[in-house]
Amino acid sequence: MILPISRTRLRNASSSIGLRSLSSSTSIFANLKLKIASSLTSSLSASDREQLLKSLGINVSKQDKEHLETQHQDTHQKGTINNSIGEAVAAAVAKEAAKNKAMAEKEKDEIWKDAEKAAMERVKSDLLIQERRLAMQRWERELEAEKKMVAQGEQEGKVTATSVDEDEAMHHPILGAVIVDLGYKRIHLASVQTLSAIPIWEKQRVYRHDRAKTMASDKLKSLDLGLPGVIALHESVDGKLSILDGQHRVGMMTILHAKAQDGHDKLNLNQILVEVFPQTTSATDDHAQDIFTEINKAEPVKLVDMPGVAKVQDRRIINDASSALHDSFPEMFKPSQRCRAPHLNVDNLRDAIFAAGVIEKHGFKSKNALLKWMLEKNEEMGKKYRKEGLNPNVSTSALTKTKKFGFFLGLDSSWLYK
Repeated sequence: MILPISRTRLRNASSSIGLRSLSSSTSIFANLKLKIASSLTSSLSASDREQLLKSLGINVSKQDKEHLETQHQDTHQKGTINNSIGEAVAAAVAKEAAKNKAMAEKEKDEIWKDAEKAAMERVKSDLLIQERRLAMQRWERELEAEKKMVAQGEQEGKVTATSVDEDEAMHHPILGAVIVDLGYKRIHLASVQTLSAIPIWEKQRVYRHDRAKTMASDKLKSLDLGLPGVIALHESVDGKLSILDGQHRVGMMTILHAKAQDGHDKLNLNQILVEVFPQTTSATDDHAQDIFTEINKAEPVKLVDMPGVAKVQDRRIINDASSALHDSFPEMFKPSQRCRAPHLNVDNLRDAIFAAGVIEKHGFKSKNALLKWMLEKNEEMGKKYRKEGLNPNVSTSALTKTKKFGFFLGLDSSWLYK
């Protein structure tokens, strides 16, 4: 039997650590508070991480700083930030809140509680997966033993009930009942709470919270269309789930679920169509990558995000520098990839930097080096476009906005090749 994870068990593990303070420990949950802090700040540098936690009123000891820095280094050596959508949303909200100097302590507490909830749901999901894996291994051993007994004639052809009911084997502890099993994939109906606790596949494109917010805003205008499409998950040999396709739709639904709690409950977010691609023991190590590539062949996936195309280190530098530029000039960036000058889209920018070979050409080894170069190019573009007669293809309104915010990189792409 697969044991349930009680909410009390999680709550007790969490309550032993102060709500707004961190303290290293060796509990079964590997310190839930440190996990929350890590998921909120795993993409940030040491100084940015400390500033964000401080702005939320979170005390970090010297030992905690060392622990978080180790996690940060391990994460970026792998080139992945394997958070769930719930954790990614909590991190985005925390970053937005950090910019609000007038935020009340009560609001900061709410942000921390939301982050705690997201991390707890992720822990719960991970534990259920591992318990299911152990139960299935036990069932397989018992079934194999019974088969041997039959083969030896000890059962004389009798059909013996196994220790795990067949219906239980067809019921996933996270995703629920199997609607249909096609062998190469299973179909489930899952809730948004369930999906938001599942981590994003490690090689998936970068999660953009502003894109998810725009999608949520648009969806509120077209609720009668329901939720078209399907969320694709990968299931590794050891049973771990990850989101292969649909991360921004899950982000959108996570935002809509929060709105539903405020009375906007016209969508059924408890029955979302999910397809799961299980990796068998005979499948190659690239199973998840092959499925991801197959799914996205007909979709506009950026070249920089395609598995095996960009070096892990180069992608990390490009991602971090592009995000930093966005944070410095938020008014000049748009969620839509079809935005017009003088605006930029972060994903278009990342792909353009990679396609232009900027990292290799200039030998950049860090986010700061690339960011500094882009800011220098912005200054050069500013001098160019401030001169009369050098901007015949730029509208007056676009030029006015660039001068107002001091951002000129969205006017044309010539700076990438200089």
